[in-house]
Amino acid sequence: MDQRTLCIVGLGLMGGSFALALRTSGYPGRLIGVSRSAETLRYAQAQGIVDLATGDLGAAREAEVVVLCTPARTIIAQIGQLASICKPGAILTDMGSTKVKIARAMDALPGHLRAVAAHPMCGKEAAGIQAADAGLFRGAPWLIIPTARTDDEALSVVRALAERVGASPRILDADQHDALLAFASHLPYALAVALVAATEQFSLNHPEVWEVMAGGFRDTSRVAASDVTMWLDILLTNAEPVLGAVRDVQFALDQFTALLERRDEAGLRAFLQAAAQARKAHFP
Repeated sequence: MDQRTLCIVGLGLMGGSFALALRTSGYPGRLIGVSRSAETLRYAQAQGIVDLATGDLGAAREAEVVVLCTPARTIIAQIGQLASICKPGAILTDMGSTKVKIARAMDALPGHLRAVAAHPMCGKEAAGIQAADAGLFRGAPWLIIPTARTDDEALSVVRALAERVGASPRILDADQHDALLAFASHLPYALAVALVAATEQFSLNHPEVWEVMAGGFRDTSRVAASDVTMWLDILLTNAEPVLGAVRDVQFALDQFTALLERRDEAGLRAFLQAAAQARKAHFP
């Protein structure tokens, strides 16, 4: 990477961590941060996370690279707005958790702009720039999705940015990304929400259940505490793959339920053993 000016739109956990990681790595270019939150802008400027903190998306016209770190539906809207803001040759990329609709919006950009969809596979339950972590991307997969507006240089720039913050770039297509992420990320969130919702209902008559929780419940339900606005955008922009994943897990639960109802010890053992072996094989 040379002395490119980067404009990071959205200075929450992901955008803030990206700016901080670039700053910590000694990135030589100028960093512009855009946020709707005055408090976020004050914090980013005071901490020196960016060179310029502003609420004006028009600041993107100064940048050679624009990185969209807002919720998925906001990213889609901002891509349309940036079509008339960015300078010719500018590269747009993003950190959205779903890709088909974002890539489609990038495909519609005018020919003088370039765009590469992307998704770093990392995060925290905490939200906001004060949770920003310069090491957040270290060792994480950075999924890169070429679009109709991707050329070799744009792809190289996005790959270099990912590597600069310690991530491991990997190229996928948009449909493949959304199908994989429905199981790898979105289904676990849905299951965590369902677990908490069912337990909260049970606790109305048995409040003491929250006093005896084991570590398994805490681990399994952890992501249910994540940012709701972000997850609404994820679920609504990847609804069909997520629904397919939910139906598949409902089928597995139906199998489990039938085995338990029959008190089928041998069948239940085989079912549990297969799951245990699969988990250990993929996460030794």
